[in-house]
Amino acid sequence: MLEISQSYQGKPLIHSWDYCTKDGAPFGAVGRYQDGDGKKDIVPFFKRNGTTWAAGIDLNPRPLYGLDKLVLHPKDKAVFIVEGEKAAVALQNMGICAVTSLGGSQAAQQADWTPLNGYKLAYLMPDNDNPGEHYMQGVYGALAVLETPPQVKVLRLSGLPDKGDIVDWLQDRVSYWDGYAAIDANLHDAIKEELREELKNAESVPNNWALAGSQSSGFVWEKPGEIETKIPPVQALQFELIPEPLRNWLIDVSYRMQTPGDFAAIAIIVIVGSLIGSGCGMRPKKQDDWEVIPNVWGAAIGRPSVVLKTPSLKEPMGLLERLQNEYGEKFEHDKAGAEFDTLANGAMLDDVKAKLKNTAKGKGKDGVVNSDDLQKLKTDFMELSENAEPEPTRRLFKTNETSIQSQTVLQVQNPRGILTFRDELTGLLVKWDREDGAEERAYFLEGWNGNGSYTDCKIGRGITDAKSICISLLGGIQPDKLKRYLYQAMQGNNDGLMQRLQLAVWPDEPENWQLIDTVPNKVEKQRAYAIMQVLAELDFVEYGATQGEDDDRPYFRFDDKAQVIFYDWLTELQTIKFKQEENPLMVEHFGKFRSLMPSLALIFHCIDIADGKARGNVSAQAAQLAVDWCKYLESHARRIYAMAESPEHEAAIKLADKIKTKALPSPFTIKDVYGKHWHGLTDKLEVESACNILIDESWLRMQKKPKTTGRPPLPDYHINPVFL
Repeated sequence: MLEISQSYQGKPLIHSWDYCTKDGAPFGAVGRYQDGDGKKDIVPFFKRNGTTWAAGIDLNPRPLYGLDKLVLHPKDKAVFIVEGEKAAVALQNMGICAVTSLGGSQAAQQADWTPLNGYKLAYLMPDNDNPGEHYMQGVYGALAVLETPPQVKVLRLSGLPDKGDIVDWLQDRVSYWDGYAAIDANLHDAIKEELREELKNAESVPNNWALAGSQSSGFVWEKPGEIETKIPPVQALQFELIPEPLRNWLIDVSYRMQTPGDFAAIAIIVIVGSLIGSGCGMRPKKQDDWEVIPNVWGAAIGRPSVVLKTPSLKEPMGLLERLQNEYGEKFEHDKAGAEFDTLANGAMLDDVKAKLKNTAKGKGKDGVVNSDDLQKLKTDFMELSENAEPEPTRRLFKTNETSIQSQTVLQVQNPRGILTFRDELTGLLVKWDREDGAEERAYFLEGWNGNGSYTDCKIGRGITDAKSICISLLGGIQPDKLKRYLYQAMQGNNDGLMQRLQLAVWPDEPENWQLIDTVPNKVEKQRAYAIMQVLAELDFVEYGATQGEDDDRPYFRFDDKAQVIFYDWLTELQTIKFKQEENPLMVEHFGKFRSLMPSLALIFHCIDIADGKARGNVSAQAAQLAVDWCKYLESHARRIYAMAESPEHEAAIKLADKIKTKALPSPFTIKDVYGKHWHGLTDKLEVESACNILIDESWLRMQKKPKTTGRPPLPDYHINPVFL
């Protein structure tokens, strides 16, 4: 049997079944995963995109289970069709030819039933419930359109319990059989005899299974299901979440632009975190030396030109650029004086060197060198060298540069760290996914920690030794581009990059736009700028931070009330959220919350310090605000990861919209869809997946056309007459 994962989403593997080609070679498998409470997952494992084994299947149509048994079965003998691999194997082990399809009761129409073309008789054995009836109805519809369909009989086994199937029927006749192992061969004849008696009661296909006169004769259309977005709702940004010193300014920005306040809010938090950077740490526990650096990464997610994410980000970024220009002007002003000091020091060094040459010649005929004179020159030289003004460097607060060499130089010149801003982050993420971007990706992941170091040693450039690498990151992302990136990146290649974008927000688009043309609130904007000016030069020790002889940087702790808030929050995170969370991506995301909450608390505390309202340890007010932000950001993370998990469902929504507007004929092929280059429907596999979802919801049914010569023709998709 094929080796597949022994667990799935916390459930152990109970059993697996191999899917084989006609010659018996396995090419895929299905595993049954089940926990002690009976909750189960039936998971297919096939080669994705023809490369590696992974959970899921991208074959369209899907293969039948039991092809290797069917090919050996005479066409004038009956074939049994059951629901589920477990039921099929139970019959196969007794020498009965049985087949089934992948995906359960909603997926009959996604299977390739053409191998049954030309067979004389097929018995459909529905499970004793509505889904079982629905499945066999779909099988009948698929068989009815074959070139030479088999005669179809419906075999409803007597005495089945509610939701029962052939396995339950057999277990009533075989004591202590677990439903998986082969039944004792000594019992086969008796069981087959009972089954032959059941066959006498086989029925013709019910009249309500056929739709006379329709283009899909032999298939009854059910009421189409609702195709709704699976992207969960998010918590709207309440203005109370914005720190009070910045609140009125950001409210004004959001109101004038008529955009969600989320974008500008996360931008200013990232900016403030970058101004603090590695200049100060937060030690969340009362005694422990665990320390976090408050640099954070943020992303504004929204459709281009709709929510104005770039202008919203650039409003706070404009203040940071203003601060950077201010320091640039100061640099230019101080550079002339620094150059004079450098020239003066160089001239004095040249004088010492000249005197050294004369002194080294000695005096008299014997050239006696006076050691006292040499020592004095050495002292002068050392003093001048030590007191030489260092080469002036311009302080920077933001950059668009990402290369390792440039970043390392900037980190040396800006010990607190620096903010990297990219208007469109997706290009950067895609670059880091390439082989030639792996080193830069690792560099940024390390820079997220805020307390690492890096030594760049290149021939021709010499050594650049950065004692601290602290990188903040901010930018925008379009949902469709992020969806494609996430879908590719999350196929077993998640290294925690997305979880580091802790301040990633994807707010709802405003419903009631108004034309606003008012004067900006310059007073509150200046107040925000003044806070940034103070933070850029803040002496943290002066305002209550602690720094011992062995500490790399000053640090704050929580005050007593804030400490209780943090301990309660951390305990809930570790003992409840981690254990109850089923989405593995969210579990990893929560792991990064351990540092996010104390980082936010320190950022909020420093804002109050810079506004003249706080000093000393981090307050309970700042701690509670950080907790509230974590709840808010959690809702946005769930929306983001939901998009990564079901891109095909979003494609199904777009395809359903095209069907409702009658933009497609009936029938159509997938090429008819992706060939139109409709937004969100340009990828062949994504369109196929969307069609499969619409089949499950009775919007479509697929009809596979017989092969004549060359490549197999694309299947037709018939639209439910409700939409025609």
